[in-house]
Amino acid sequence: MNGVFKSFPVALKMIFTDPVNFVLSLFPTVIALAMYLFTITAVYRNADRFIAWLRPYVYNPDQANILGKILTAILIIFVFFLMSWTFVIVVGIISAPFNSLLSARIEQKLVQRIIMDEDQKHAIEQVKRGMAETFKNEFKKLFVLGLMAILAFVLNMFPLFYPLGVFMVATLLAVQFVDYSWSRHNMHFGACLKDTLKNILPYSVSGAIFLALVAVPIVNALIPAFATSYFTVLWLVRQKKIDLSL
Repeated sequence: MNGVFKSFPVALKMIFTDPVNFVLSLFPTVIALAMYLFTITAVYRNADRFIAWLRPYVYNPDQANILGKILTAILIIFVFFLMSWTFVIVVGIISAPFNSLLSARIEQKLVQRIIMDEDQKHAIEQVKRGMAETFKNEFKKLFVLGLMAILAFVLNMFPLFYPLGVFMVATLLAVQFVDYSWSRHNMHFGACLKDTLKNILPYSVSGAIFLALVAVPIVNALIPAFATSYFTVLWLVRQKKIDLSL
């Protein structure tokens, strides 16, 4: 369990003390908010079209106007409900490329490693040569994660196995963010599986904590960035690349 709780303040520090990391953390949330606000604005601005659509069916123009406004209000309320249900998912999807960069910056700062241009060129060449192997690797990880997700869903349908289902969901959540570090270090499927089994308790406990945080309004919008920072720190601790005991 080394690093599970000590990684939290370090993860927050990595986000709030670095302006670039802070922007990377907020940008996906701002984009998601802009998307929903654009949708709401578009619905409001098209209220006249709703009224025009209702006029052939309502003989009284005043009633058509009232019904059009009611329909506009219902659609806006629906967008707000849709936002509450899907906001975290949308932020999570948008934040993937930002989180990858965020994870890389955090690791570089913690291990005090600067990537030189030559190293970058070498890394690009390695990626090109191992593209097929990389896709094969990622497919294996997605396949296993998909099986675990299905199994967790099935287990959660039976009260007796509910704790095991929650355990698997928590582990899946953790692995989702640890994968940024795995991919950055070109870890093969076997190495990723070995890392998961070796650190199953720290990953599952941490995943359960973030699973609880996802249920907290407003806070849940920042979970993707915070989880990325946290699991990057935790992975470095578990790999003995950094020491938080000092």
